[in-house]
Amino acid sequence: MNTGRSADDADRGDVLDWLREQGKQRDGRVPAFDVEEILRLVGAARDADTVNFWAALSPAEQEAFASTAREQLFTVGGMLMRQGDRAQNVMVIRRGRVKVCVDENGRERVIAERGPGDLIGEHGAMPGGIRSASVVAVEAVVALVVRTEDYAAFIGEHPGVPDLVKQHVYDRLTGPT
Repeated sequence: MNTGRSADDADRGDVLDWLREQGKQRDGRVPAFDVEEILRLVGAARDADTVNFWAALSPAEQEAFASTAREQLFTVGGMLMRQGDRAQNVMVIRRGRVKVCVDENGRERVIAERGPGDLIGEHGAMPGGIRSASVVAVEAVVALVVRTEDYAAFIGEHPGVPDLVKQHVYDRLTGPT
C-alpha cells in the first residue's frame, strides 16, 4: 500500500512519534517540539554516515592541503562564496557551520548546511567555473582556503583524493541536506 510519503518523510514521522511518546511517558503530556530543529538533528545524525572529507585525508594529504591554504575566519552572516561569481578558491570548513543557498527570483532558498570537515566550492573550481550557490556562515567559521590552481595541483599530486572528492559529492547528492 502506498501511503504517499517518501522514506524520508516516514523516517521523520517515526522520529517525531517516538519523541512524543517519550514525552508522554515522562510527564503525561506531549511536549512542544521545534520540528525544524529536530529534523536538523536527525539529518546531522545521518550525516555521520557520510564521508567527512578532511577526516578521510591521510595525515600527509592534510598537511599538503594545509600548506597551500590560508586560514580565514568568517563571522556570522559572512559570505564565503557568492552565487554567480567566478570560482577562485575551494575551502575546507574546520570549525562552524554554513548554509548553502540559491537565489530564486529574489528569494533565498537554503539547499544545504555544511560543517566541520566538509569541502565546499569544489564544483566551481573546474576551469572557468561559476558559483552555482552562495555559502553563508550561520556560526563563526574557520576555513582553510585554497586557490583553485593550488587545489588542482593538490588533486593531481594525490591520486587517492579524487575518489574521496567523488564520494563526498555523491554523499551530499544522495543524502540529507
